[in-house]
Amino acid sequence: MFFSIFLLCVSTPGLAQQQRLNFISEVKGKVEILRAGRKKAQQAFLGDDLNSADKLRLAQGASAKVSCDNAVTWIIKSSGEFEISKGCKYTDRTVFTRPGANTSPTRAGNDSRIPYLISPRNTAILNQQPTLSWNPVKGVTSYGVQISGGEVNWTTDVNQPMVVYSGKPPLKPGVFYEVVITANNGVSTKDIDEPTFFVLSDSDIQQVKTDIAQLQQQPLSNESKTIALAHLYRSKDLNADAIDVLDKLVKGGSKTTAVYQLLGNIYQHIGLNLLARERYLTGLKLAQAEKNLEALAIIQTSLGEVDEVLNQSK
Repeated sequence: MFFSIFLLCVSTPGLAQQQRLNFISEVKGKVEILRAGRKKAQQAFLGDDLNSADKLRLAQGASAKVSCDNAVTWIIKSSGEFEISKGCKYTDRTVFTRPGANTSPTRAGNDSRIPYLISPRNTAILNQQPTLSWNPVKGVTSYGVQISGGEVNWTTDVNQPMVVYSGKPPLKPGVFYEVVITANNGVSTKDIDEPTFFVLSDSDIQQVKTDIAQLQQQPLSNESKTIALAHLYRSKDLNADAIDVLDKLVKGGSKTTAVYQLLGNIYQHIGLNLLARERYLTGLKLAQAEKNLEALAIIQTSLGEVDEVLNQSK
């Protein structure tokens, strides 16, 4: 059973520094990133990750905002070079972290003939009555659903690819719950897919609410706040919530490369490579249009990884 656990507290500053995430949340005018160890600067774009040793170079009249790992916004309004570690200073409080390893690929999440779970999949959740959704299989008119784990062994039948858990018996924090979907054509995810979810503890939920409240007070655009919120959710293993908020930007017509790149990353991370590929392809087109060379290279690499898994699943 796969699930990534992020270390919120680490013993050495070096390891903590590797896990912390800073990213660009606004760019106006000519702003460039000078990556540590590189001689040539590159154009900066909304959503670009920043390491502590990187620098931002601003031309006259340009400005930038950086969302630091503690969810505080660093605003730069003057021209010059600025090292990220000087603006996003090391603190004991970390809100944004980098993700762990991707889930091991399964046939289910890569085969449209299987009613594989989409949400909540390999994720923590905040809601005691989550809405389950899965891949709608062509020609199927009903599905059997089972949630098991701890004292829960809940089953129901539905005629659509979604259902809300009844809440009885109640889900307990920290218990991993497994979901099995069986279509009326006999195809089931049992033994070929093992997606799980768990409920955060009350204290962790309260911390998430506190972090969100702080984020909402930051001087950012709605889109930038949503991207930051997705990073916040992802940092707490709340992958389903991160997907939900990013999908709202997609449905709203977002043309920001980082939105599709991040969505692709999360889908790939939880083992849904078909959906990851779809988002990556859109991100690739946007990156090409704006000549975002770094995003192009990263997305092309990710697409290669996804295609390799999909080819192996055939």
